[in-house]
Parts: sequence; structure tokens; C-alpha cells
Amino acid sequence: MNTFSAAVGSAAQAPAPAHPDFRPSHCVNAELLLSTPLTVVVKAQLSYIDADGRADVQELALVIPRSRCAGDHPYWPALLSAATEHWQRCRGSARHLSACVDGEWQTVLTAQTTH
Repeated sequence: MNTFSAAVGSAAQAPAPAHPDFRPSHCVNAELLLSTPLTVVVKAQLSYIDADGRADVQELALVIPRSRCAGDHPYWPALLSAATEHWQRCRGSARHLSACVDGEWQTVLTAQTTH
């Protein structure tokens, strides 16, 4: 099995992919809801289809340990990890999860559509 087919074969079990503009080694200038000595809390929102088939949006607070930050700025993998945790707990069908980064809503995770 080559690398491409291995990646495709495991994609069905993997969480939603990260937005292609993410740079894992960099910090995120995310809008914080709260900053404590142990954590930062990033403002986010999740859009999803609920059990009744209606589109909805839920405001989120992504909690990130300060050990995974540079000052008040979380690293990309830390933001992605916190977002993935919320994504997996969504009771409906998650469509996309966004965080407020550099003053704009930016997609962190998005559902893969099947055709």
C-alpha cells in the first residue's frame, strides 16, 4: 500500500481535516474569552445540523492549557486539539467549526462532503 492509499484508507476514521492555511509551528492570535495562569479560553463557534435536520450554530469556549501556548497565544496544534474535542462531542452532524483569529472568523475544522 503506498502512502497515498494509506492516507485515504485511514481518512474515514480520522477527525475532520484542519484548514489548509494552518501552520502547526506557529502561534494563533485568537480572541480570548478568558486568560488564567493555567489556561486560555478561545472564542469559537460550531455550525451543525441538529437531530431534527435544522441548521444551528453554537458558541464555544475552547480551553487550551497554557503549556501549549506562547504567552496568550495558543499553538495551532493546541487549538486544533481543543476544536476536535468539541467536534467529536457534537450531538448532531457537525458542518464546520470556526475560531476568531486575527479579528476574523476562520474555519478550523470542516466536514468532508460526499458526492
